[in-house]
Amino acid sequence: MKCFAAILLTVTFVTGAASEASVRTCEPIKVAMCKNIGYNQTGMPNLARHTLQADADVTLQTFTPLVQYGCSPQLDLFLCTVYVPMCTDKVALPIGPCRGLCESVYARCYPVLSGFGFPWPTELDCSLFPAENNHEHMCMEGPGDHAPPVGTISLDASNSGRPGACKRLLKPKSWVWVRGSGRCAQFCDAEVLWEAGERRAAEVWLATWAALSFACTLAAVGAQLACGDRGGAGERALVLVALCRCAAAAGWGVRAAAGRTAAGCAKDSAMPTRMLLAHDGLANPNCAVVFLLLYYFGLAASVWWVVVAGAWRASVLRPPTTPGTARNDRHSSLLQLAAWGVPAALAAAVLVTRDVDADELTGTCFVGNQSTKSLLALVIVPESICLLLGCLFLASGLRAILRRPAPIPAPSALLSGPPQPPTDQSLLRLGAFAALYAVPSTCILATWMYEYAWRDHWLSAPMPSTEPSTHPHPAFWVFLFRIFATQILGVMVAVWIATPRLKALWRMIAGPRKPPLAKCPSGPPPTPLTLHCYATHPHTLSRSQIHKYATYRPPQQHSYRKPRHYHYSAGETIL
Repeated sequence: MKCFAAILLTVTFVTGAASEASVRTCEPIKVAMCKNIGYNQTGMPNLARHTLQADADVTLQTFTPLVQYGCSPQLDLFLCTVYVPMCTDKVALPIGPCRGLCESVYARCYPVLSGFGFPWPTELDCSLFPAENNHEHMCMEGPGDHAPPVGTISLDASNSGRPGACKRLLKPKSWVWVRGSGRCAQFCDAEVLWEAGERRAAEVWLATWAALSFACTLAAVGAQLACGDRGGAGERALVLVALCRCAAAAGWGVRAAAGRTAAGCAKDSAMPTRMLLAHDGLANPNCAVVFLLLYYFGLAASVWWVVVAGAWRASVLRPPTTPGTARNDRHSSLLQLAAWGVPAALAAAVLVTRDVDADELTGTCFVGNQSTKSLLALVIVPESICLLLGCLFLASGLRAILRRPAPIPAPSALLSGPPQPPTDQSLLRLGAFAALYAVPSTCILATWMYEYAWRDHWLSAPMPSTEPSTHPHPAFWVFLFRIFATQILGVMVAVWIATPRLKALWRMIAGPRKPPLAKCPSGPPPTPLTLHCYATHPHTLSRSQIHKYATYRPPQQHSYRKPRHYHYSAGETIL
C-alpha cells in the first residue's frame, strides 16, 4: 500500500511539474534560511506544491527547533532543496534533493522527531526523490556527512563547524548551535559539569577570598602612598604588583555584585527569551568589564613581578655605588611600556576576536573558558613566558650570590667587632618575595594546563557501552585551589609591602618615643668600695713605723666583711 501511494505521488509530482514547466520562471531566493545555501535562484511551485516563497518560508519556520537542535549537518540543504528548489533556465524541472541526501537526514532526524511525538512529514518521503543524479533526473546529492568521532569534539568553530557537533557533547539537550559564532553554546542554568551545590560553594569561596585580597592590597597601597617612600625600581614595581592585584580583585567583586546571570549570561539572538552562557563578551557589558579587570590587570601583575625579579638580579650583580640610585632606573620608560603595553595588546586581541566567554562553575567572564585554543594561546603561553623569565632572573641572582667570595675583614674591623653582612636587608626581602611569589603562580599555571589537557574529554559524550562512573569528570578541588592561589597572591604582596610601611606610618603618627625614666632603688644606698693609697718615704720602714702610719677606721654597720690591710715593702699600704 505504501509503495502504491509513493508511486502515485511521484506520478503526480512529475506530471504536475511537466504541465507547469512552461509557466515556471526563475526568481531570486527571498527566504532568509536559504539565502546562503549554495545557489541563489528558485522557481515556484516547489516540490511541496507552494506557489509563493512566503508560503514556503512559513513552512520552513516550523523546522527551526529541529535545525537548532542540530540533528544533521545537511538538514538545512535538504529542506531548502525541497521547499526552495534550485531553478535554472537550462532545466525545465525543479532540481530537488537526491534520495541519498534524504535518507541521510532521515536516519539522524527522525529519532528526534519521534522522541518528541512528531511524525515525519509526507512531502519529505525519501521515495519521492530520484535515486541518483543523472541526465534523466537531476538532483542535489549534498556534501558527505563526515562528522568527527566521539571524544574529539571541541567547542571551537574550527573543530566543530556544524550543528551536529552539539549532539556529540555531554548532555546534548543542554547545548544549542549558535550560527553567528559558529559554536555550541550552553544554556545558562544547565548543569553539564557542575551541580548547583558545587556552584554555590565556589561562589562563596570566591567572594570571601576576593574580598580579603581587595582589602589587603588596598591597605598596602594606601600605606605606601601615605609614607611617600619611593625606594628603588624593585620596590616601586612591588607596589604596582599590589595595585594590579587590587584591580583584579575588584573584578571578582563586580562579578559577585552583579550576580551569575547578569555577569555571565547573554540572550540568544534567535530566541531572546532564552539565556545562554556568555560566549561573546561584547554582548554583555558586565561580562566585558569583568574580563578587562581580570585579564588585563592579572597579566600586568605577572609582568611587573618579572620586573621585580629583574631589578633584584640587577642589584645583586651590579650594586649601586651611590645610595638611593639604581642603574635600571634609566630603563624605567621601557619597563612601563612593556608592563602596561603587552597586556593591553593581548586584551585588545581577545576583544577583536570575540573570545571572551564565561565558565560554568562561577559564571565569571575570562578568555579560554569554552575554547581550548584560546586558553593555550592567550592564557597559558603568556603566563608561562612570565614565569620562565622571572625564574631565570631569580636563578641568575642566586647563582651570583653563591659564587660571590666572602669578604676578608680588615684588622681594624676585627678589633672593632664582628663584620657586617655585605647585602642590604631590603634587597634580601625583595629577593625572598620574588621567590615566594613564583610558588602560587606555578600552581595556577598547572591548573590551567590540567584544564587544557582534559576539557575535551570532560565535555565529549560517553560511548554507549561506557558506564557513567568511568567517564572523566573534573576535580572540584583543583578549581577551588586555583581561586585560592589567585587571591593569595594579592594577600601575600600586600602583607609584604604593608609590614614596614605600617610601622613607619605608626611612628609618624605617634611621634618619637621618650626614653623610660630610671627607677630609684629602695633602701639605703650601698657603700662603694674605696681604694686608698698612702705614700711613704722612699726608705724602708720598720714594723713599728708601719703601724704608726697605718690608719684605723672604726667598724661600721654594714653587712660586708671588715677590710684587711696589706703591707708591701715598697712603702705603700693598700686598703
